[in-house]
Amino acid sequence: MNADYEAKPRSWLFGPMAGLAAGALGLLVLLSVFLIQRFDRAATEREEHMVENGLAVVIAELNRVVATQVEWDGAVANLDNRFDPNWADFNIGNYLHVFHGFSHAYVLGPDDRVVYASTHGERAALTDYIPFRAAAESLLPEVRAQERARPKPGKRPGKNNIVIPSIQANRIALIGGQPYMVSATLVQPDFGEHLPKQARAPIVIAAKPIDHAMLKAFADRYLLEDLVVRSPEAVASADGQLLLANRAGIPIAALTWTPRRPGTMLLVQLAAPLFLLLALLAALAWRVIQRGSAIATDLIASEARAKHAAFHDSLTRLPNRAYLFERLGQSLRRVEGPETALAVLCVDLDRFKEVNDTLGHNAGDALLEAMAERLRQACSEATCVARLGGDEFVVLLETSDEAAALVLGRRIIRAVSERVVSEYGKIEVACSIGLAFIEEPGVEPSEALRWADVALYRSKESGGRRVSRFSPDMDQALRHRLQLEVELREAIGTDQFGMVYQPHFDRRRNLKGYEALLRWNHPTRGAISPSVFVPLAEDSGLILALGEQVLRQVFEETRDWRGVTVAVNVSAVQLRARGFAAQVMRIMAAAGANPRGYEIEVTETALLGDDQETVNNIDALKRMGFAIALDDFGTGFSSLNVLQRFSVDKIKIDCSFVAALGAGRGSEALIEAIVNLARGLDMVVVAEGVETEAQWDHLVKAGCRQFQGHLLGRPQPVSTINRALPDQRRASAA
Repeated sequence: MNADYEAKPRSWLFGPMAGLAAGALGLLVLLSVFLIQRFDRAATEREEHMVENGLAVVIAELNRVVATQVEWDGAVANLDNRFDPNWADFNIGNYLHVFHGFSHAYVLGPDDRVVYASTHGERAALTDYIPFRAAAESLLPEVRAQERARPKPGKRPGKNNIVIPSIQANRIALIGGQPYMVSATLVQPDFGEHLPKQARAPIVIAAKPIDHAMLKAFADRYLLEDLVVRSPEAVASADGQLLLANRAGIPIAALTWTPRRPGTMLLVQLAAPLFLLLALLAALAWRVIQRGSAIATDLIASEARAKHAAFHDSLTRLPNRAYLFERLGQSLRRVEGPETALAVLCVDLDRFKEVNDTLGHNAGDALLEAMAERLRQACSEATCVARLGGDEFVVLLETSDEAAALVLGRRIIRAVSERVVSEYGKIEVACSIGLAFIEEPGVEPSEALRWADVALYRSKESGGRRVSRFSPDMDQALRHRLQLEVELREAIGTDQFGMVYQPHFDRRRNLKGYEALLRWNHPTRGAISPSVFVPLAEDSGLILALGEQVLRQVFEETRDWRGVTVAVNVSAVQLRARGFAAQVMRIMAAAGANPRGYEIEVTETALLGDDQETVNNIDALKRMGFAIALDDFGTGFSSLNVLQRFSVDKIKIDCSFVAALGAGRGSEALIEAIVNLARGLDMVVVAEGVETEAQWDHLVKAGCRQFQGHLLGRPQPVSTINRALPDQRRASAA
């Protein structure tokens, strides 16, 4: 009861106020609409007046243009005293068309008959005048009347010119459905050097179409929008308009445009405040509730967007590492035994780094997007497909069937291996997969991912394109690799690393040079193959320090060698390092070596792509005097462009081709092709891995001129070479 009692005074008070406010607002709206319409109409009328005056200005300007060409002694001499059609071509037809847009020009003789016609700047048949005859003849009486009323042209006493006002007439005419501005101008002298022969002078008729080009120039000049020419019947009442009439005052066309409407613009600006005021007066409470609901909705949506951004990768739109760990934790908590097992698949793209290095990071991003979409489609039954980072993805599959997880893994490999066609060309990659099948409860997410990552490493170690299931012995192998990395880091800078040098010879088995080869003599493990520790150094970032040690040792050990070249292998990582060439120069200067006695050996992959640091380093090394040799030629992405772009001096045929000699004509043909290519580019060819006399014979027959392999000489320490080198040089000289 008390609430009803308090509600009645509020309604008595606010009811009339709301009604009064609504009525006042309605009156204000009506008044605003009335004033807005008046403002718009006044603005349109001002624009119409402006356009009318503007058109008159344009016509006057065109009249002056024509008068300039026909009111001078040259025009009298070539159009009146004698008629020169070539002069008319240049000064009337062509000039008025090219410089001022007149499409038609005609010259009428003293008898008002056409003696010259020009259409679009080119001389035309006199019959082209027929469509314009009616328009021109309507102007002739006015021109002839002015001609008769003027004083006879002649020089003024004591002056060198005469003063004769222009005699012109013009009109708007509709010819062939196209409106034209048509002018008639009497030919008159200026200095009086040539005077008309007769009482009647020739008349020049010029016509300019009111077409798109003319309208665009006019609209730009007077800031008009949507200026077009229409028939008078097609004019809308809302358009700004100017009727174009003939000399009889009959409208033949109309210029229309979208007028400025300042009143309407004001209404648009005032509409929101007026509507807001009305809404506040009519339903303030409802508005507050609605606004509160909108704010809550925005907050919920904003929270959802923020959460999505926090848990998804911006490039591939897949769940990211944070989301993966959350979902992985949930799935692992559901594992209670073999019936509720979880398969964790780590997917890593093979050769992704080559795509980034050769085609650029944009191509790499495009490839990742394509791979993410393929994973979505191939893993429809998966619990989660996430991007862990870089080119590594993780797939979670809740299943009690390990075979189903292996089938999914092989399906992923097939999907990833399909060629990607993009704006960067056709890209082919594959993937390696590590599978951890978890059947026991209590496994932590980080441990589950580590197991899958260990299995992934085994897949990559085995050549890729396969699924490897985690087993405890794999963990031991990974721990061994990590321990080896620690020992590699400790070994750099010590005497565990040493250099050996393998010779290469020419066809007469004369010594030509050596290739410097790095060896790691581990104190407990013994000799460790470069195929093991070099990739490990590249993956761990130790290759720069190790490469610096190699350069320093090679230059110091071989600086006194004469008459032979020494090849030093350089990693692609070193070539991409800023200032690598400067580092080489400092080490060589400290050792006192001559760069012209050395070759820098690089792989084909190192020279591919658009990496500017690689280009800068190669150019600097070439300027210092180093030769550039391309190692393992034919096994990567060989291209003629690479050979020419980097001015490669030597290519080394990979030992795999040499080993295949005699097994078929394929290898022989390939080696012959490489030799012919090198010969055409003036490059030296070295065949690597020559092990037998049969291989030697095949290579000599194929045209190869330098050779390296155990048949000719095994790698030797520097002490052995220093003792034998003088004897070898003497034997070669003999």
